[in-house]
Amino acid sequence: MTERAEKLQVVAATQIGELIELVGAADDATLHRPCPGRDKLGDGTIGATAAHTADSYQRIGTFVATSQRMADREGSRQPDRHRIPGFLRALGHTQNQHKADGHSHQAGYTADTVQPKEIARRLTAARQDLAGIARLTDPQLDAIPPKDRFRFCDGQRTLEQVLAGLLKHQGHQVQALKAALA
Repeated sequence: MTERAEKLQVVAATQIGELIELVGAADDATLHRPCPGRDKLGDGTIGATAAHTADSYQRIGTFVATSQRMADREGSRQPDRHRIPGFLRALGHTQNQHKADGHSHQAGYTADTVQPKEIARRLTAARQDLAGIARLTDPQLDAIPPKDRFRFCDGQRTLEQVLAGLLKHQGHQVQALKAALA
């Protein structure tokens, strides 16, 4: 475990812990309140923002797991059995794909469909997936994912920079929820 990886993992675990606590304390009326500045996330409510944020942590967890496998495969020079060309091709995550695969900030996020226990369950699973950040090596953190393979991947940023950007974005979501609940 490297110090750099451990710092990123602690940030992720702390944010998720805060979000679990916020969602666990919210009642139905609270979930239906607007979340200022997040009106484009589903119906713009606290519940929709919490659900979207939980889903984003799950996607980041999948990205981390895939980046570890791909970096390990490239490091060992073993051919990719599935012939996935390039680092993380399996997890393309561009704005165009968001719209093409039905995932957008508007898709399905409403306070009416939010179940706090389900969000907490998904966040707990995401926290376990994101624990994989701590296992990233310095060479893995220094690797540069190809452009458009996941959010913040521009073909120039290292995996560490991409993860830091993702967690910063997620931190803004958690802070917006905290402010809306204050």
